[in-house]
Amino acid sequence: MTYRPKHHLTAPQGRLNDPNGLTLVGDQLHVFYQHDPSFPLQPKRTGWGHAVTTLGSGEWRHFPMALYPDHPYDLNGCYSGSAVLDGDSLRLFYTGNLKRDGQRLTSQNIVDVHDIAGPMGGTYRRRANNPVIDGAPEGFTAHFRDPHVSRSADGTWRMVIGAQRTNHTGAVVLYTSADLDQWELAGALEFSGLNYNTASAYMWECPNLLRMTDQATGEELEVLVFCPQYPDSDECGYVVGTLDGTRFNVRTDFTPLDYGHQFYAPQLLPHGAGALALGWMGLPARDDTPSLAEEGWVHSLTLVRELVLIDGYLRTSLAIPKQPDMLVATHELAGAPWSAELVNVDGAVGAELAWQPQVGGRGVITLTVDGIARWAECAAGQLVVCADGAAVECTAGGGEVAFSSAVFSPGAAPWGELRVR
Repeated sequence: MTYRPKHHLTAPQGRLNDPNGLTLVGDQLHVFYQHDPSFPLQPKRTGWGHAVTTLGSGEWRHFPMALYPDHPYDLNGCYSGSAVLDGDSLRLFYTGNLKRDGQRLTSQNIVDVHDIAGPMGGTYRRRANNPVIDGAPEGFTAHFRDPHVSRSADGTWRMVIGAQRTNHTGAVVLYTSADLDQWELAGALEFSGLNYNTASAYMWECPNLLRMTDQATGEELEVLVFCPQYPDSDECGYVVGTLDGTRFNVRTDFTPLDYGHQFYAPQLLPHGAGALALGWMGLPARDDTPSLAEEGWVHSLTLVRELVLIDGYLRTSLAIPKQPDMLVATHELAGAPWSAELVNVDGAVGAELAWQPQVGGRGVITLTVDGIARWAECAAGQLVVCADGAAVECTAGGGEVAFSSAVFSPGAAPWGELRVR
């Protein structure tokens, strides 16, 4: 018996966190991830792990680590970033972390990747002119990281970086490029119509900026996903609107991308009418889990998700393998209260689900783990529950809301059923 899931990506050993550099080559999805293989036995030195899956299979093949902190500008960590596949050219963008004389030094760097489809998962060569962005611009601290690169409407490139201002508030900083090599500072994004209380967030991490077509209206809109950090919590959500230079005109205010107990630092990759996404089923500085103590690994990524934009909001569907070796349960939520327990084969309860209908065909779905409840309002409709080792994911309301939570089955016994009460 084991806590390790079969279809959710986990590191062979040590600590896994943010997904990085999602790259789709045909039907092969390459996923890089923050990986500290010696955690917790040695001081933190995070690099990039690498694995690949065939879309729809739910099976992962691991490659050797792609990046390890061994260059002068990243000796204390190859932090998060993204990838761009431009023709046959694959570039990785990542943050180098260096600590010298008690000071943090940050940089944004480029890696050229060759033969990613080869038997070793590619070769990785850092640019000789790294760093391509050295340090943070005036007005920002060295907490300046997680570059995400995407195309602008005019075909040029833009990079968004998570940042902290010198007054210790969070921000997203925009750079632009015509060739992916030379980057110019455009400035911090300024928001018009952002009413969510982000002013008290001391850092915005892991931004993603993508253009998506609203499937209800046909309009091209910008979707910005980011993770505001507060003194007592770490959140993840998105805003939708239009971008004029550095001015983001918000139409959909900050909305959680996931309502579960452990979800953070997702990465999105344009795909078809929407995007593919993976999130980290963990949270910063929350690593004390049974899987680490008993099996030597901690955290997983979500299942691959498919996101589409409908009426200004993201809808989520889980890419469930055609032959899943995990518990998959569905239930049609309607006008009557409903509750169920996730139980293992020994009959022990790991989590509870409840639905409380409201007027107008909507209601509140609640997921409770270890006595801590997470809830969201959504439309009635199909509930989908996937329980795979210590990884539990749900969607409800036709994908209107999603939940990701680490649930450790008592005794590491396999999950048995979603038992309706």
